[in-house]
Amino acid sequence: MKILKKYRIMILTFVLFFSLLSAGFYSISKSNISQQKESLEKALKRGILQCYALEGRYPDTLHHLLNDYGIVYNKNLFEVKYEAIASNIMPNVTVLEKK
Repeated sequence: MKILKKYRIMILTFVLFFSLLSAGFYSISKSNISQQKESLEKALKRGILQCYALEGRYPDTLHHLLNDYGIVYNKNLFEVKYEAIASNIMPNVTVLEKK
């Protein structure tokens, strides 16, 4: 019991430090994921516009866009919803983070 009282401040300091460290890693991880999502959205838009400039039409499928314009993403982390309306209308693209 005396030992516990003697080291109480050191134990509490360690627990507090570990908690703050864990919260920091979680925050960095969430920030990194949001940056990856933003980067993917920009790459998809850039690929769509490049396809229109080179081919005179928007890509009809997500597969066409990914394969022909070299876009790669983590399919375990993100889901891409691609809705092509017509060859002369920009498609709707939504990037969703998987939970």
